[in-house]
Amino acid sequence: EGDAFGAAVRAHRQEGERAGRHVLERDDGRIEAMSAAVYFAGPEEWLPAERRVLDLARGRVLDIGAGAGRFAVELIELGLAVTALDVSDGALEVCRERGVEDLFRGTVFDLAAIGPERYDTFLLMGGNLGLLESPEHGPRFLQALGSMAAPEAVVLGIGMDPFDTENPDHLAYHEFNQSRGRVPGAVLLRVRYGRLATPWFEHLLQPTGDLAAMAEAGGWRLGDVADEPPWYLATLRPG
Repeated sequence: EGDAFGAAVRAHRQEGERAGRHVLERDDGRIEAMSAAVYFAGPEEWLPAERRVLDLARGRVLDIGAGAGRFAVELIELGLAVTALDVSDGALEVCRERGVEDLFRGTVFDLAAIGPERYDTFLLMGGNLGLLESPEHGPRFLQALGSMAAPEAVVLGIGMDPFDTENPDHLAYHEFNQSRGRVPGAVLLRVRYGRLATPWFEHLLQPTGDLAAMAEAGGWRLGDVADEPPWYLATLRPG
């Protein structure tokens, strides 16, 4: 066990395009090879829904699950103050090398426990609405954000509707989840790179209707949604 994700993005940063290929492994045995290049992509390569963040983010920004800093770097260039938060030491090292100075290693719960910083924008990009993890964990996660929220703060997050698929592997996984009492869009993953593997972690895919109910339970309300099926950009505002 180790910082497989951080090692992959460091390798890509140091060795170039062909380095840093890594594997996402799901707990049903499905694996998917990925290039680390996606974590360094510029706005021209983002989803249109992701590019909207450049206009919507304001004030002091907390980039949650910042990865290699692809959003933080662009927002800093626009003059915004950005804190990059991640659990990966390697990812934060790459963020620092790319010019992101305000870094926090840990979870939103760790940061909220320190206080009293207040943020105007919380980013959950690159599918990071999945960090809500589960119907039980998500409201607590959003409550932690609420404790750090400035007046009129927003959460901007990219999510995915798990039901917008015809892939038989994914449909079978929905049934597998339900057979063990989990919601269909729950995903248990780990990242593998070389001989390293991260601990298993939860990731939640949910339709916007379920997100709206979770937001309300966590003290927020679902506002605008920009659809790009199966992806969407959701805006949450204090409830």
